[in-house]
Amino acid sequence: MTIFFSWAGAIWWCVAVALLSVSLICGLLQPFVQRRRATHAETPPVSAIIPIKCLDPGFEIAQASMFAQDYPDYEILISAAEQDSPALDAARRVAGVHPARACRILHSGAKAAVSPKLNTLAAPLAEARHDFVFSKDSNMTLEPGAMTAFMRNFSEGVGLVVAVPVAVRPETIAGRIEAFLINGHARLLLTASVLGLGFGVGKAMLFRRSDLAKAGGVAIMSHMLAEDTALSMGLARLGLRTVFSHRPVTQEIGARSFREIYERQVRWSVIRRANERFSYPLEPLASPLPAALAGALAAPLAGAPAWLGFCATLFGWFCAETLFAALKGWEVSAWAPLAFLGREILSLTAWLRAWTTHDVVWGTGRFDARRGAREG
Repeated sequence: MTIFFSWAGAIWWCVAVALLSVSLICGLLQPFVQRRRATHAETPPVSAIIPIKCLDPGFEIAQASMFAQDYPDYEILISAAEQDSPALDAARRVAGVHPARACRILHSGAKAAVSPKLNTLAAPLAEARHDFVFSKDSNMTLEPGAMTAFMRNFSEGVGLVVAVPVAVRPETIAGRIEAFLINGHARLLLTASVLGLGFGVGKAMLFRRSDLAKAGGVAIMSHMLAEDTALSMGLARLGLRTVFSHRPVTQEIGARSFREIYERQVRWSVIRRANERFSYPLEPLASPLPAALAGALAAPLAGAPAWLGFCATLFGWFCAETLFAALKGWEVSAWAPLAFLGREILSLTAWLRAWTTHDVVWGTGRFDARRGAREG
């Protein structure tokens, strides 16, 4: 029986390390590979939508980045479910600093969708002046050429362009753990992009309202908490692909609490389990902690003690991820070892929890991932 577990550990370890190696290579190659695929040269007018709710860390920096795009013709629509809030006050201040850019602030009181974000998007989607729609979350900061890069990727057969979010500027240890988790996931998304795979990632998206209408309109997204996944799936039924831009977007992290990051990771895990039924059970294969346990089981096959197999795997994985982050220009700090271990505990805990619940927290409300808002 011992030899069986040792060989099982060796197989798991080999698969996990192979996946890590492929993701490191693909993650470095993605900007070059995807840039060659980005062949759309036109720059039609765009309606840029920003749904807002809370005054997140880096809010004003993120909003100002929308006004600073070097794209030739676009309007900005800021939408909220509230009539007044600190986030709306901040949004008005930012808009006031950029009077040359057309900007409207809308109240979106829709309640029909499971997703509160989609309810906030309903009004600007209806009132946008242009066919092309670019949406971004309120905590996403764009480089000046981001919108142009998105449009370049809108080549023949594409219905949705999304971007890989990269975490920046964490201010607490909980924030650093979440940043390490987001950037670890970013490496996997970059790998998917190189392999020609696309997923709905709603942090920043470019699509056509006419395509959305052909797919069934807002109604096709209203039944799912993950409106980005529903949009990607709806467009796929029309034969339109989802692709990643060759430029990432940056997600402001700031000060986070452990409760906040746990609830957010559980929510994302529940959504992935509901929508990615094949890949979700396999997610631990991309995690270093199970790989280190597999290394401990396999170590006796090489005549080494189990503790050495565990420690060598965990340390080697950390060094590989840290070098990758440095080469990508992502944040690396003295907190990285602690953030790395914290990420593993958090992500595996959230992964396990998602098997037992559909109940998630989003902002200040509780939601059933299948039905929408809960009472109380």
